[in-house]
Amino acid sequence: MFSLTAEFPEMRDSYTLYRTVPVTVTEEQVQEVAERFGLAGEPGTMNKKTGEFLLIDASKDPEEQVSVYAHSGAVAYHIPDLELPTEAIRQPDLPTDAEAERIALAFLEKTGMQSPGARVVKIGVGQKQEVWKAGESEPEVSCDVTKTVRFGRPLDGLPVYGDEFTVILGDGGKVAGLVKTWREVTPDGNISLRSPEEAYEDLLAARTIRPRVGGEYGRITIENVSIGYWMEPRGVVQDLVRPVYAFSGTAFRDGVPEPYIGYVFADAGG
Repeated sequence: MFSLTAEFPEMRDSYTLYRTVPVTVTEEQVQEVAERFGLAGEPGTMNKKTGEFLLIDASKDPEEQVSVYAHSGAVAYHIPDLELPTEAIRQPDLPTDAEAERIALAFLEKTGMQSPGARVVKIGVGQKQEVWKAGESEPEVSCDVTKTVRFGRPLDGLPVYGDEFTVILGDGGKVAGLVKTWREVTPDGNISLRSPEEAYEDLLAARTIRPRVGGEYGRITIENVSIGYWMEPRGVVQDLVRPVYAFSGTAFRDGVPEPYIGYVFADAGG
């Protein structure tokens, strides 16, 4: 099923292992975070599985909400009616890329959500709305509902996979949401990595960090192999930040191509 057209990356003698800085989240801290976004109210009981505290401000029109995750320190702010409007489909007035970056940076400064080392890595379409007619292969109407400004950071000069740091903009350039899963880390010694050939064998055997979902692919072509660091989703407790091999390329499902990326831990503990 897999074919490899990429060259394996050059490797250093050693790589830095990182440990996350522990976080403690209380109801009072959730309210303090909510105040940064102009929200008030009482957070609900923490979800024990995900560590999520959810605060909804129903006095806002439209309703606004903020979640803070005890497992990771992540923050998610949303105006659902702006992110996923339910009215008749139309093309919102979205900002240009340059305007979107300016609005996002100003919002981060206003809310105190900036992070040192964060840089804009991608500006593009977020949510889309489409109207389909039965039997058609293309949508009758397609609208870009939101624009996203995504931020990233390097660790030890390498990309970080799994981080979320995105400002979501809606009609008229209004901020419709922010998601920030951005664990603080400290160096915790050096390690050597397994060879990319060993990691590729794990990929072939489906020993990946995220198991394949949504049915099997007919064919996957790996066009690039890179080394980076893995961050778990916001609802997962993470102690160590370990290096990974990222195998990216094109997958074919029923002959239709789609982007593919698979992650395999690169250290001996993988």
